[in-house]
Amino acid sequence: MKVIIITTSFGFIALNEEYEVISSRLSTDVDTTLLDAITKNKLSNMEIELIDELSDDYDEIVIETNKSLSSYESLESFDKISVEKDNEYGRYIRDKLYNILEEITNLNRSELLTVTHDSYQEIAKEKITESVKTSDVMIVETINALEDLEETTGRLIERLRQWCMPYLPELDKISNHHLYTKIIALETSRENIKNSSLLEGTNVELSDDYDINMDDNDLEIIKSFAVSLNELYESKKTLESYIQEKVHDVAPNLYDVAGANLAAKLIAHCNGLENLAKLPSSTVQIIGAEKAVFRHLKTGEKPPKHGLIFQHPSIRGSNWWHRGKIARAVAGKITIAARRDAFTGEYSPELKEQLDMRIEKIKKDNPFPERRNKKSDESKRKNKKDKKSRKDKRKKPKRNKRKLKKGEYTY
Repeated sequence: MKVIIITTSFGFIALNEEYEVISSRLSTDVDTTLLDAITKNKLSNMEIELIDELSDDYDEIVIETNKSLSSYESLESFDKISVEKDNEYGRYIRDKLYNILEEITNLNRSELLTVTHDSYQEIAKEKITESVKTSDVMIVETINALEDLEETTGRLIERLRQWCMPYLPELDKISNHHLYTKIIALETSRENIKNSSLLEGTNVELSDDYDINMDDNDLEIIKSFAVSLNELYESKKTLESYIQEKVHDVAPNLYDVAGANLAAKLIAHCNGLENLAKLPSSTVQIIGAEKAVFRHLKTGEKPPKHGLIFQHPSIRGSNWWHRGKIARAVAGKITIAARRDAFTGEYSPELKEQLDMRIEKIKKDNPFPERRNKKSDESKRKNKKDKKSRKDKRKKPKRNKRKLKKGEYTY
């Protein structure tokens, strides 16, 4: 004899082959333990009790569930159990769920709907809580905020420099934007900046001959703008230090191989460390260069050698003929590091050492760029031209050489 067990948000209902309810294990209140087991595809005590009860009277137990068959290996009646993702009995229960529950339980439809609503709310709360707790979510949001800050400060510092240029042209030699902003925010006037200790180590001196009188109101406006910009730079600094700590805690291997900022950007681009870990190294290599990839597929241009990982100091600081090989090596190690951080949690300091050795070997084996064979290049170009000319010849329409007869033309 065969029995079918159907999973619902209220618990488990058992049917025979004639669609009759034989037994059930239901909860008429919001049961967080049951909901957690159902959403995470785990065995619950209710389900185990129902299977044990039915195993004595039935030879075959079919369970409609998203769980795999191996989830039931620990049960004594495992030999009788089979699993189906979707079947006609499950569809029957879902179509008439509230009618069946009204017969089994003492609740009316409105009360059952209230329990369903509360159950869904509890599931949503649990999922939101779990997503907030995961550290890679915080990394994603922080690095996105940092990128926005970089874009904003880049525009505002340009405005501040243009604003201060007429009365402080000497300060334009200061390449450090944060220091420039700090000097204007704290000192503002030319006289105060001359005597400021902030100019030490900058090799910048304000000339006594160049003196422009500025109104106090103008200086006050410039100062307030510089103070706001300086606060943005301080916020940026705080976020950078936070990312350093967070990435080191969440993904120590990735932190070693890629660095904090690049690791955070890769995690943000893939929307999580686990998603990054699932990608092959060839995809990791070109993350961030999607436009160039599609252009290559569409027009046949050269494919990109690197995407976001170009920000890695080993790639950015190397010679152009090394970058492709180094990018492949870096992408490979980033993939391994991400997988270890996401799935095993083991810290492997040797990954960084292996990468450094590999980069050294690439540079040693290729001290100079490879010379291209000019003859082969010329022959390729010639073949291309020949093909093009042949195509053009084929495309030319044939001339109609038939002579016109009298009456077919007019003067």
